Amino acid sequence: MKEIFNTPFFHIVLVFLSMIGQQLSSQLQKDLASNSVTLDDQTLMIKKEVVGGGTIDLIDGTTERVDGICNFDKDKLQTGRAFVFDKISLCYATDAASGKEGELAYNVAAPKELQNAILIIKQDGRVVYTGEVRDIANIETGQKADDEYTQLRSLRHFVDDRTITMQLKFPPGVSLSGAAKHYVYLRMNGLQTAKKPTV
Repeated sequence: MKEIFNTPFFHIVLVFLSMIGQQLSSQLQKDLASNSVTLDDQTLMIKKEVVGGGTIDLIDGTTERVDGICNFDKDKLQTGRAFVFDKISLCYATDAASGKEGELAYNVAAPKELQNAILIIKQDGRVVYTGEVRDIANIETGQKADDEYTQLRSLRHFVDDRTITMQLKFPPGVSLSGAAKHYVYLRMNGLQTAKKPTV
């Protein structure tokens, strides 16, 4: 990919992908080598109703890709989709009813039980991110969507065709109240590989 004029982050990600090339699928390695791939803005996200405490899986092998709710390919990224990100956010919503993942504003403070939970993201056993929900739940701190993100101090990545796990782990004996329904909205913002359009 010989992209001369672009943003600093774009060029950083290009170099980063070259450094992790052996982790990518053979097809994506070939596409990168043949300059048939570019980088596009991307926000990977999942909106999910969560219940109780303990360990809660946010995605698994049955997770469906649904517009406005989830853009993972079940529990992985399909061939050709590598993703590098440096911003992450977890927002919260509550409602009296279930099944409202795509209808809520996700603009209220997370309850203390959720703030004290740990978010753990892995891919094939490699830790992509781990930290307290409190560190990435910033809904009250700004006036625009970008203010909701936490800027990470290093690049994180998903490669294509490898299993991803995302879990919320609550402290022992701590769980969300059963008096209402709880929803989380996890986002990661960065750049994703994509096929260059054919002319």
